[in-house]
Amino acid sequence: MINIAICDDKVEFSNKLEEILIDIIKEENIQAEIDVFQSGDELLYKLQKNKSCYDIIFLDIEMKGLNGLETAKEIRKEDEITTLIYVTSYKSYAIEAYEVQPFRFLVKPIQREILYDCFIKVYSKIIAGNFYFQYKYEKVYYKVLVSDILYFESEKRIIWIHLKDGTTRKFYDKLNNIEKQMKKEKVDFYRLHKSLLVNSRYITKKAYDYVELMNGRQLDISEERRKEISKLYVQAVEDDMNE
Repeated sequence: MINIAICDDKVEFSNKLEEILIDIIKEENIQAEIDVFQSGDELLYKLQKNKSCYDIIFLDIEMKGLNGLETAKEIRKEDEITTLIYVTSYKSYAIEAYEVQPFRFLVKPIQREILYDCFIKVYSKIIAGNFYFQYKYEKVYYKVLVSDILYFESEKRIIWIHLKDGTTRKFYDKLNNIEKQMKKEKVDFYRLHKSLLVNSRYITKKAYDYVELMNGRQLDISEERRKEISKLYVQAVEDDMNE
């Protein structure tokens, strides 16, 4: 079961978007519930009562009162997981929107085929992020949700798992093995250098020689990997803007 929110002050558009989503959900036999909000304030009021209650939020940028970018900033103060799919009539907002946080981006009027492709891609990522990473330490087996992992860090023979709640865990393995497993599960982790494997969903800023995560932590990119990371990041941004 996934929970979806639509936030748009244009009732006709939000109704149409909900109608298409319901059709896609039924077609793909996906269990989901949809809530519709007509303002950013209304959505934030709901989130104050129930934080992180939505897996996907379709958020209009040009709303009256609190606009979509301002609403997104408030959402991210409490929720780092929800996938935000920005909706706008003006593609020029894309650059400003990406400065807020990585997201999906759709331009009105939305065609069903484009919405379908975008929704299925996001849904697949959500499902992939819900699998557990399992490891063993001192003869005890553990597991942790991949969606809770910020990054893996290798230190000699020890692998440190840095979690979004600020805690760390450790075990013995090679980072190459973990990277192969993430690729197999189709979860986007970027290998910044030989000692760092980062969950791309938590990257909020990409510079020439480092990335910045949602918690403000900056991680260096090795010189030999800068071109590859830039290519991956730019391609991800372009894919989202073209959906």
